[in-house]
Amino acid sequence: MEITRDSYPDARVLCIGLGKGELFDAGSLDAVLTDVPDTGFVVVVPTAITHAAYERAEELGVCVAGFGELIDALHYDEDIAQHVDSQEQYERRRLIRNRAVKSLKRKGHHAYEIQRRELRPLTVVTTNDYEFTADRLYRLLESYEGINPDLIVVTNPNSRGFSTDSLQAATRAGIPLVLFNNFLDDLGTKWT
Repeated sequence: MEITRDSYPDARVLCIGLGKGELFDAGSLDAVLTDVPDTGFVVVVPTAITHAAYERAEELGVCVAGFGELIDALHYDEDIAQHVDSQEQYERRRLIRNRAVKSLKRKGHHAYEIQRRELRPLTVVTTNDYEFTADRLYRLLESYEGINPDLIVVTNPNSRGFSTDSLQAATRAGIPLVLFNNFLDDLGTKWT
């Protein structure tokens, strides 16, 4: 679709409808961009997008997201290809301003490879959950299978910690859980 906007440049959006059980992956993204070049935003309905597709989209300089994010991009972004959801904006802003961080690379919907100064890189999965449960931990680890995160970071500023159940599950899974502020405070000294 070519979308004419009053106060911003026109936008080229490609709409992809998925069937039941279908996923939109990195190969799907490459294929549709070959068929429809100069697309800035690929909206996928339902939003069944793999983590590899999000990572590939960043590499290609396009946005892949669901319909709600398309509406936000059309209203607020001059270049819809550069649209970033509000959670990711918050996370990236806080991470990149940390003096221990050299660079960030997207590794999935809300996962990053963090290059640190003088320390090994970290791969983290972030979540905005207020209450983080053991079930949520297992679903995240399953979702990010193959990415092998070093830790899970809860970015919700209202989260006050973790239940005994979720901490025990994290210990059994061998993955640390940490609140965002604690993670940022320790980013230059821990997880060596």
